[in-house]
Amino acid sequence: MMKRFFALGLMWTLSTGMALGAAPEEEGPGLAAAVTPHTMRVFDERLQHGIDLIYSLQFEEADRIFKHIVETEPDNPVGYFFMAMVTWWRVLLDLDDESHDQAFFKLLERCIQVSEQRLQQDPRDFDAVMCRGGAIGFRGRLRGNRHQYLGAASDGLKGVEMLELIQQLDPTNKDILFGQGIYNYFAEVMPQKYPIVKPVMWFLPNGGREKGLQQLKEVVEEGFYTRAEAAYFLAQIYRIFEDDPNQALIYLEQLYQRYPANALFHRYLARALIEVGRWQEGVQHYQEIIRCSQAGQIGYHQRGQIEALYYLGQYAFHQNRLQDSEQAFAGIDSLSRGVDEQSVRGYLALARLYLGMVYDLQGRREAAVQVYEQVKKRSNYGQSHKLAEKYLKEPYQETP
Repeated sequence: MMKRFFALGLMWTLSTGMALGAAPEEEGPGLAAAVTPHTMRVFDERLQHGIDLIYSLQFEEADRIFKHIVETEPDNPVGYFFMAMVTWWRVLLDLDDESHDQAFFKLLERCIQVSEQRLQQDPRDFDAVMCRGGAIGFRGRLRGNRHQYLGAASDGLKGVEMLELIQQLDPTNKDILFGQGIYNYFAEVMPQKYPIVKPVMWFLPNGGREKGLQQLKEVVEEGFYTRAEAAYFLAQIYRIFEDDPNQALIYLEQLYQRYPANALFHRYLARALIEVGRWQEGVQHYQEIIRCSQAGQIGYHQRGQIEALYYLGQYAFHQNRLQDSEQAFAGIDSLSRGVDEQSVRGYLALARLYLGMVYDLQGRREAAVQVYEQVKKRSNYGQSHKLAEKYLKEPYQETP
């Protein structure tokens, strides 16, 4: 619970720097067009083009664009911030892989240094305030993911302090509403969901759930650089906190339509389709996810393939295609070797349970018993141990 609190609580700091945004209607120009200084105060097609490349997981090309900004404008924190964002997405695609962490933290620190140098000359420098705040926010977010809770909390509090200053600098900027919306939403929802955090909120401004949702929706409709990030957070909010998967699906479909090469959006879309009962569409996406994983396409990894096989197996099971179901669930075991079991423990436990149920329906009782015993030896997930014990006493039978 504490991990979720810090990880989600820190989200409100992200808008103090420009998070990644939605694609414009047409591509921006390449490097040759870089004439005027890059800024996030107004819409800049050159920055947006680089952002689109990040969301499309074209990291090398995005790196080239933002490194060029750093080389030509070494005192501008914008280039440093977006160089860090390229690496952030390398981290985000597989949070179990910590090999990019140090590079990410190093890029953030450089962005903060350059921002603070600009702020010494002008404390109200818009880009410097935004980049410094954004860098601190993302640093705190990863610290929370890595269980560095004190550092994460410190970064989160710094982010809250900067929200008011950013609004003063440009009150009409819709991208600023991104952080305000996240803060307002979670400032009301988190204490309700987790009362243990109420004492923390005594030292912070009051929030508002409805106001936060409305602000995030405004960003999706009218923001420059944070439109996609706002849509992503709205999708997660509606899935996890509002228990409204249909509303979440609306934003995930928008994101996937705009960035079809983004493996993370693809996987969330498939899962959301399953959650709303659109199994056939969800299964089609999961089949594509498996193909992309097997082809080694960027962002598609073994954990995503395990998730896909689980839902394919479940779909086949309920259609009484037992051989297909067995193949999917058995395939999860071989894929799980070399993967951190904790990150896929739910899928592993339930896949083994389903496999035993398949064996029972096929009349292979000895094999079913062996699998149920294996389920009991694994980490308990949901009712996996209870159901395994039940089916050890009495074979699973299909409900009439």
